[in-house]
Amino acid sequence: MVIADPFCSARNIQRFFQIANTYSLRTMSATNKLFAYGILMWPDVLEAVTGRCMTGEKMTLAGYKRLRAKDRHYPVMLRALKDSVSGVLYTGLTDDEFRCLDTFEGVEYERTEVALGAGAAFAYVLSNDWKHIADSKAWKPEQLTPEDLAMYCVQYTGWTKV
Repeated sequence: MVIADPFCSARNIQRFFQIANTYSLRTMSATNKLFAYGILMWPDVLEAVTGRCMTGEKMTLAGYKRLRAKDRHYPVMLRALKDSVSGVLYTGLTDDEFRCLDTFEGVEYERTEVALGAGAAFAYVLSNDWKHIADSKAWKPEQLTPEDLAMYCVQYTGWTKV
């Protein structure tokens, strides 16, 4: 399944306003922010996982590095004091959306609070038990072709779980 429409559907926009009306903006903290550094930087993929179209802000996270997952089109992120990772910061996520993201990311990743500028966000960091899937080669978003993204979407078997 490839998601080609870059625009939010009316249903998703309506759902956003329903959530916004019931969610207190004064609770804004790391608990409702996501730093995405891989496939989730593509809004269509994030919408497929969470059910809501979101726009984000480009950010850089210090103290981590992004590597390819062995034989895969997606990256992993590990702590690395002298490195940094470019990505996208999304805000206003709900607990339900994070549960969907937890399912999407699977047991290989841990949702970890990271320091980002003057604030904090959650990021999915490769678990110590799964470091063997990290390649030594860097993963760069600009190298992900539309064909690679489509292949990832076709090969990912967890769509029915999120």
